[in-house]
Parts: sequence; C-alpha cells; structure tokens
Amino acid sequence: MTDPEIKFVASKDIDRAKWDQCIANSPFGIVYAYSWYLDRICQKWDALIWGDYLYIMPLVNNRKYGLSYIFQPFFTQQLGVFSNFPTEPVIVDRFLNSIPKQFRLTDMNLNIGNVLKTSNFGFRHNTTYHLNLQPDISVIRDGYNSNTKRNIQKAIQNKITISTVSNIDRFLEFTKKNLREKSPEIKQIHYQSLREVIRYALDHQLGEIYGAWDSGNNLVASVFFVTSNQKCVYLAASSDQTGIEKSAMFLLIDTFIQNNSHINLILDFEGSNISGIARFYKGFGAMAETYYSVHQNRLPGLLRILKK
Repeated sequence: MTDPEIKFVASKDIDRAKWDQCIANSPFGIVYAYSWYLDRICQKWDALIWGDYLYIMPLVNNRKYGLSYIFQPFFTQQLGVFSNFPTEPVIVDRFLNSIPKQFRLTDMNLNIGNVLKTSNFGFRHNTTYHLNLQPDISVIRDGYNSNTKRNIQKAIQNKITISTVSNIDRFLEFTKKNLREKSPEIKQIHYQSLREVIRYALDHQLGEIYGAWDSGNNLVASVFFVTSNQKCVYLAASSDQTGIEKSAMFLLIDTFIQNNSHINLILDFEGSNISGIARFYKGFGAMAETYYSVHQNRLPGLLRILKK
C-alpha cells in the first residue's frame, strides 16, 4: 500500500531549490541526485517526496511498449532516498513500497546511506571504492600498493604528461572510441546527455577533465571528475591501447590526488564489482563501500518471464 505521507510529484512540479537544498544537506548527498544533473542526464524524472522535502527519492523513468518503468541512467551510479535526517531501513522500505503501481518494472541503485530491512524488492550488493584525499600526499602514496607505484614510474619513464582538457567534444570522441567495445550499450544519446552534464559542471566549477598525453602529444587516457558534497566522482574514464601499455591512467590518478591532497574530499572511483577493476582502485589505497541495487518486476504474463 502506498504511504499517505509520501507523495508522488511530477518533475514539472518539483521545487528544485528545495530539492537541491535537501541533497546539499544530506550526509550521503551525491552529484547524481541534484536537479541540474538529473535534468541533463535523463529525459524524464519524477520523484517521491515526504513532507516539505524532508526525504526525497528521484524516479528516473521511461515508457516502452505502452508500459512505464524505472531505471538507472548511464553515468549515474547511485540515487535512492536522501535527507538531512537518518534514512533508516524502514524509511527506505516505505519509499520503495510507495513507488506508484503505474511503474511495472523497477531497476534502481540506492546510495551508500540506504540500507534495506524487509523489502518487497529483490536486491543485490554492489561495491564502490573511496579514497580520502585529506591527508598529506606522502601519506596517501604510502597507501599505494607496489604494483601501483611501479606503474606510476613506468608512465613517467614513458614520458606521459598530465594536464586538463578544455575541449569537451575531443574528450567525448576519445571516450566513445575507447568504450565502444567495453560498453556498447552506451549510445550516442547518452553521450549527448553526458556532454550537457560536463558543460554545466565546467561552467560552474564543479568538475574538470584530466588527460594523459604521450610524447607525441596524443591523448591516450582521460577522466571527467565531477564534485559535490565533498566527494569527487571518477566518471567516464578510458584509455586507448597506447595509454594502457604506457600505464597512463596510473599517473593521471596520482596527479589528480596530488593536486587535491590536503582537501576535505573523498575520491569516489564509482565501482566496481569486476575484480580486476576493483584491484586497480584498491591499489591506490581506496576502501570498499557497499550500496544496493533493487529490482521489482510487475510486468504482465510473458513479459515478466522474459525480464527475469
């Protein structure tokens, strides 16, 4: 049964100033949940809101074959329930159970502050990796494993240099080219949405693009870093074959860490459940954090079976 205290609010009726204030004050607030990010990264989002924006949950949704569904958009790792008050498991469950019945399928990632208790939703655990950048750079580097240190030196010996990238289109073309085989599900429309996010972030000093260059001044690795709530997200990272061979990404990340050490900032590597990628992040001393994915299938008949 839908909770009478939790209201479904269409996107056009959301008070974006109150919404963003809630995200800004939330101990688990993250850039993906701000209205400016959601407005650009997805075509449609509505919300569940409790009280005067005391607790909020975005619902990114679409419609296909006449059926409405909720999904997790690309370049958006975590959403879920946000508040400046504790989001106790019972509150998370109340929000999930208040998702309108018009949405016949739900696939959504919660944030690291959302814990489930007794949910009617299927769920799985996911892992992201966080690195505290507040210590001195020497202290952070002491936490690198030997493989990471060796690869940073390899990149230096290969004459890799690191600088920021101002040309968004160049960054996106490089990213698309190098993620095409690894992530073919990311289409041109998703990169167009990411472009709008990057443009806003750069214009408002909320993000920057780092690039790694070889001795011939060719871009061989790049990352978009976007920051809010004392957390910087490592987003849309990729390397070409030369960058991989020359260990460029190791030096790129080390340079970013050096430039941002002594700052009250967490570097969020945005994953991963894949063991090899997780080892790469752990090599910088990053610590694992858990968040949940939730799933509910209310599709009719044959469609329910096909989506299992």
